[in-house]
Amino acid sequence: SIASSPSYMVRQTAALESKEGFDVELCVAIVEGKTSFGRSYTGFCSTYLSSIIPRGNDGNGPFVGPDIVRLWIHPGSFSKLPLDISKDETISHRCFNTPVMCIGAGTGIAPLRSLLMEREARRLAKVGNASFANTNGHNDSCISNNQQDEKDNILVFGSRKKSMDFYYESNWDELINNQSLRLVPAFSQDQKHKLYVQRALREADGGSGALIVHHILERNGAVYIAGGSKMARAVREEIVEALGSVLEGGEGDAKKLLNKLKRKGMFSIEAWS
Repeated sequence: SIASSPSYMVRQTAALESKEGFDVELCVAIVEGKTSFGRSYTGFCSTYLSSIIPRGNDGNGPFVGPDIVRLWIHPGSFSKLPLDISKDETISHRCFNTPVMCIGAGTGIAPLRSLLMEREARRLAKVGNASFANTNGHNDSCISNNQQDEKDNILVFGSRKKSMDFYYESNWDELINNQSLRLVPAFSQDQKHKLYVQRALREADGGSGALIVHHILERNGAVYIAGGSKMARAVREEIVEALGSVLEGGEGDAKKLLNKLKRKGMFSIEAWS
């Protein structure tokens, strides 16, 4: 999946006068293994992408390198990402009208990163670069020193080990430092008991799905899920159970609410086997 935001990439490369266009970043897991009969196999596309010699721009001339990948970009499932900037000046640390929760595991982080970085590009377009603004005595109205303030973006991310599979960690650190992201990690093999994203989601903020209920029912937030189909199914069930525990009509009302949010583009799943 594409892991980059065009708006953010253009902003990052705007200072490079010799650079034309912008980069498209991919996050790809190499598929390899053995069948039940002991026969080795590899993924056709992932193996090809891992074997090519990339073309690069040395900054002084045309692109160099032998391999070119020709591709077509198809619209994904997250085409209605909320990007409206808030005009409510009473909420000093919020930039967007609609908060977003992204939930994913493994390479499912790719489309979620593109969503979060697109929102970050919109935030920066409003307030400017935070470090630049601060050094020039300007006030960044979307930055708060209060760690307890609710963030515009929540990322629930799961992988096996933090030391090996914490994809785009530097990006998340930057957003956390800017007070625009809350991270809820779930590294399944970093403790004795397995910790998957659905459990981390359920146990956050005191447990019983409190984070889910608060985000969807009280903050009117959007939710986007990406990754393996088994994980996505478990997360959706967790959301239904959490909402069903507080809605009068139980899980039936929870499913109706998610269907309503789906039609509005505020609840979407992009999953694969």
